[in-house]
Amino acid sequence: MSLRSKFTIVLTLLGLTLVINVVLSVWSIRFLERELAWPLRSAQPVLSGFHEIKLFGEQEAKLLENAQHDADRGALGLELIALEDEIAAVLKELDALPTVLIRSGATTTRNLADRSGVIVGLMNRWVDDGSFDAFEDLTGQVEFRHELIERVEARFLQDAGLAAHYGEKLAFVILSIIGVSVGGAIVSGLYAAILLRRWIIEPVGLLRVGAQKLGRGEFDHRIELQAGDELGQLGDEFNRMASLIKAMQDERVERERLAAMGEMAQRTVHNLRTPLAGIRALAETTKSELEEGSELGEMQDRIMASVDRFEIWLQGMLRVSSPMALDLALFQPAKLVEDVIGSLNDAASGRSILFEMIDKGLPESATGDSYHLDQALTAILSNAIDFAPADTVIEVRCSHEDRYWTVCVIDHGPGIESGLHAAIFRPYFTTRKSGTGIGLAMVKRIIEQHHGIVGVESPIDPVSASGTMFMIKVPVDAKTRP
Repeated sequence: MSLRSKFTIVLTLLGLTLVINVVLSVWSIRFLERELAWPLRSAQPVLSGFHEIKLFGEQEAKLLENAQHDADRGALGLELIALEDEIAAVLKELDALPTVLIRSGATTTRNLADRSGVIVGLMNRWVDDGSFDAFEDLTGQVEFRHELIERVEARFLQDAGLAAHYGEKLAFVILSIIGVSVGGAIVSGLYAAILLRRWIIEPVGLLRVGAQKLGRGEFDHRIELQAGDELGQLGDEFNRMASLIKAMQDERVERERLAAMGEMAQRTVHNLRTPLAGIRALAETTKSELEEGSELGEMQDRIMASVDRFEIWLQGMLRVSSPMALDLALFQPAKLVEDVIGSLNDAASGRSILFEMIDKGLPESATGDSYHLDQALTAILSNAIDFAPADTVIEVRCSHEDRYWTVCVIDHGPGIESGLHAAIFRPYFTTRKSGTGIGLAMVKRIIEQHHGIVGVESPIDPVSASGTMFMIKVPVDAKTRP
């Protein structure tokens, strides 16, 4: 998921939360208006109409109260008829209101109209004959209508009280809805914050820490971003950049080591060639003075051969810091291994160490630089002699599998710590006080130039934590990369 998509999700979440809150707020206002304001507005004209009828009725009651002292019943009757006309007009207006049936009932206005008709009849009777009974009935009907209106008003007041109670419930419901809405907004905001922290803030923080460590020279530091967005791609680019810088730094260090190695090799070769030349000249002079067939003559030949071999080694030391140029040609791997073992037999015998060559089928011929491979194998066997205990056997196991021929050299020395397996192949790294740290570095260069593999396994015996096995695996045809 891309960073833009993640931003879209967060913004959509916040937008939906805002829209829901706005919709709920508008709905709450409309709901309150419908449930509370509309009933009050609809009751107002009905209640006003009944109040007018009540006032007209009170005026009639006052006129009737004064009627006992007023001899002009005709004039009084006209006033009463006028008031009844006003009441009839108000009732007509009430009947025209669509809410009157809801607020006062279907029979209220009809009862009032019937009551007005009775009052008008009694009034006409009283005006015509002055009957006391008609007057009493007229007064009673006016009072009864007044009481009827008061009951209607009382019912309105009761409805108002119920509306107030209902309003409190509605307020509680609305507040609950708003509370849930606000809570949802808070939860959505927190979730959006969590997503922003997880998708943006934390990756940016890891990138910042990585940049700081890279600035301090910690080139092995890597950023672990479990994301497939732009920040994840940036983290991968950062890791690739750190790896490139580390490789460039290692290459620079390697060049400096090789330069120092070349300088040291030149000084060493210069200091050794003169005494070696003297040793060989002395061996030649001594041999020339011996009788033919003397055993000492054979020993002098071996001394001169060793000096010549050492001279070749010294020349190789001069080339160790320069690019290696292989002279590829056909050679016999088995003879190469036997010659190296034969050249080191005297050194091994001096420490009561024997070589045991186990050939499981080396190829009859292979393509490679036999001179450099001789150096590599000699360096490995020399190390084995140095570390192997006296009166032990160094195994040289040879085999051929697929397109590779392999030589494994096994000694029973103290072993090598697992943390040093990679370091021992670096130039100038050594665990011996008298070591130079050149041999195994040279072995690694030679084998890798042949597109082969060099490795170490130690300890071989986990109980005693001893024993080491060096392995070189070389293609049968070094001209082509396997």
